[in-house]
Amino acid sequence: MLILSCAAMLFSGCQAFSNSSLSALSSTKGIRGPLERSLSAETPLEAGQRYSEEAQRLVETAQTRFDAKDYEAAEKIYKKVAKKYKESSVGEQAQFGLAETYYANGELAKAQDAYDQLFVDYPSTRYVEPASRRLFAIARRWMEISDPVAKSEIRQVSSETAVPDSSKPVAPSNAPSLKYRILPNFTDSSRPMFDTQGRALQALKAIWMNDPTGPLADDALMLTATYHQRRKNYVEADRYYKILREEYPDSPHFEKAYLLGSHVKLMSYQGSYYEGGDLEAAAKLKEQSLHLFPASEQRGAVREDLQKIYLLQAQRAWDKVQYAQRKGRPRAVAIGCIQLIADFPDTKFAAEARNLLGTIDPATLDGLPEIEEYLKTIPNTRDPRNGQGSGPPTRSVSDSRAEEPAGGRVRL
Repeated sequence: MLILSCAAMLFSGCQAFSNSSLSALSSTKGIRGPLERSLSAETPLEAGQRYSEEAQRLVETAQTRFDAKDYEAAEKIYKKVAKKYKESSVGEQAQFGLAETYYANGELAKAQDAYDQLFVDYPSTRYVEPASRRLFAIARRWMEISDPVAKSEIRQVSSETAVPDSSKPVAPSNAPSLKYRILPNFTDSSRPMFDTQGRALQALKAIWMNDPTGPLADDALMLTATYHQRRKNYVEADRYYKILREEYPDSPHFEKAYLLGSHVKLMSYQGSYYEGGDLEAAAKLKEQSLHLFPASEQRGAVREDLQKIYLLQAQRAWDKVQYAQRKGRPRAVAIGCIQLIADFPDTKFAAEARNLLGTIDPATLDGLPEIEEYLKTIPNTRDPRNGQGSGPPTRSVSDSRAEEPAGGRVRL
């Protein structure tokens, strides 16, 4: 009996222990999920506040050294604080101070990198406007050095006062590293090691990408577009002019974005044997500019360009007719000639189309009664002795910028 009693007590104790162990293992008390841990975690700015007492003393010391123009000492302190307290409010202040130190010391390439890092680490930085102004000044300086012609075109039209630039005006340079971008720069510490022009464009892009509603965004876009236009990179220029037209309707550059945008569209046109979308887009932009800017001083030039586009479109239509003729497709030739005469009746190409229609054998137009009837209305202007027209061809409505040479091609 005693043995049975002990065995019963031992079994009940083990069962109680087993139940309590299972209950402890299945308990969720004190366990937090990923969202709960994230919400209760300390934010970077709170971390910055926690370390602000020590960091603020370092930043104040760096600012004192900066004011004393001891830029090397200020750079070391700012760099240390920016790295140690990264993603905090004091780290943001130190990163901006580091960029300002590089700028004041004339190390513009390092300054640009530091401003770019500021935007990367702190996308909503409170220093976005002064950083944008510094980047614009850097880009403008590098462009003036590398492109003397651009100096007269670099204009800041925003009403904002730029950050004072104490640097002296720069003179254009003939350094080989400016002409050949792959060559390193060892002589000018204010320029980057490679590709000064490309780094200037990078600085401008950082402005309108990180501060699209800021006072210098449209200036940066306009300067970028004109840079590409001067180098005959019309596709890139057109892209930036388009951004200006669509995103900045209140900009002082709005009218130029239409006028110059239509010009680069026209210059992108490669000829009648290539796609003609640029030609149509250029005509549309020029017509829109006439309606949007009735008092523009460029209305006469715009109308001349529209005349040029008209001739180019007629030439495209005539080249299609000639292509069909070479392929031996008289039906396509007849249709193309009639369409050309209807769309461009007062051009030399329309006169040639009329003459060509007279040579088509009506038997090849079986099943096209409309074209047969149209052919009967065309007077026979051809001289049976030599097969040429009895009179001079119709004179094209040309101008000095869109002449029709003897070969009939329109020149841009």
